[in-house]
Amino acid sequence: MTLSRSTQFGFYILFGAASSSAGAAGYALIEQSVTGLGRAFSGSTAVADDASTIFFNPAGLTNLSRKEMNMGVNLISPRAEFSDRGSNANGTPLSGGNGNNAGELAMVPNFYYAHPLNDTTVVGIGVGAPFGLVTDYGDNWQGRYHAIRSDLLTININPSIAFKTTEKLSLGFGINLQYIDLELSQAANFGALTGASQQNDGRVRLTADDWSWGYNLGMTYQFTDATRLGISYRSKISHELTGDGEFRIPQNVSGQAAAAGFQDGKISGRVTLPESASIALHHQLNSRWAVMADASWTRWSRFEELRINSDVDRLNSVKAEDWENSMRYGLGLEYQANERWSWRTGVAYDETPVPNAQRRTPRIPDSDRTWLSLGASYYYSDNIILDAAYTHMFMKDTSIDDTDSNGNQLVGRYKNSVDIVAVQLRWLFD
Repeated sequence: MTLSRSTQFGFYILFGAASSSAGAAGYALIEQSVTGLGRAFSGSTAVADDASTIFFNPAGLTNLSRKEMNMGVNLISPRAEFSDRGSNANGTPLSGGNGNNAGELAMVPNFYYAHPLNDTTVVGIGVGAPFGLVTDYGDNWQGRYHAIRSDLLTININPSIAFKTTEKLSLGFGINLQYIDLELSQAANFGALTGASQQNDGRVRLTADDWSWGYNLGMTYQFTDATRLGISYRSKISHELTGDGEFRIPQNVSGQAAAAGFQDGKISGRVTLPESASIALHHQLNSRWAVMADASWTRWSRFEELRINSDVDRLNSVKAEDWENSMRYGLGLEYQANERWSWRTGVAYDETPVPNAQRRTPRIPDSDRTWLSLGASYYYSDNIILDAAYTHMFMKDTSIDDTDSNGNQLVGRYKNSVDIVAVQLRWLFD
């Protein structure tokens, strides 16, 4: 294998994307509520039982009669295990191991505050992380020329307002101020410059960030005292990321690398995080039991390709993605055992937007997933509520057949799963 002057590096694979660290399909993090997690987020657009409705449907704020502050944290433990099925570099087997478990424990915090102004108007603010990941395969795995470390952070600040327009209908609106920060790396096969392919690896690292904004809106309609409909929409958010690309070049090939145009430089790229819509029902069966269900759609088809632009030719890249729109379906149940305890459970099915093995990458070894969740709330006093939840995601084993611009072909299977444990404090006051 040789490194031609047109060689591109695969940063495009994760310019705004994530791996199986993400709780929802694609690279979204739906873990924005601990009570919601206990139901597998089924019916979250209609439930509106705490201030986290700011994220799922701001119209639900009108269901809250007291000031409320929520502070929660989700611990996400993903597993992404690769097994090789013939990975090669232009026909020569790729050296290295399987990367072990690429997933790393991630913490996703949430904060919400809701403040009723009067009987019909409620304002609030939420802070969370709707997209994110941390994965690391190590320097010596077979897919190191595709990906080593990927670290994506988002922070979303969501001021909101809701109005009760009639006894049955409420409308809500929010602004999303969003920060994105990205770091990712992969190996560079500098040994090919001297005819010793895979023998003298360097490393290339990309960092970039941006601020942008979008909006979310929703409505709830109370058909009867027992049955409520919720509809919500979150807009797309377009980011223009800028940052730096840096090469770590082995000393014994530094001259050849410089002659071939390998140098640090500025980079930029555009990513559009997709819009989504959800419809849900919440029905109170009796004083103790409630059932909820929902269907959600995400416009992942916006992810057609990813480009990186740079004055340094070696850092320019483009790759077709061709993701597909996806659906998520949930069904949940809640039981109010007594004045102190309530219990909940839920199941959900989440479709992957990745269309096939050729579009799957080691940074995003995504697959269809089935959620199974349990949760509980303890009413410590009239003002303090403690929530906890646990979820396991069963993910379908999936194939990968990804070839980069240098002819490195990663072929194999992924075995993925995710476990989530979450706790939350709710403080209600007058």
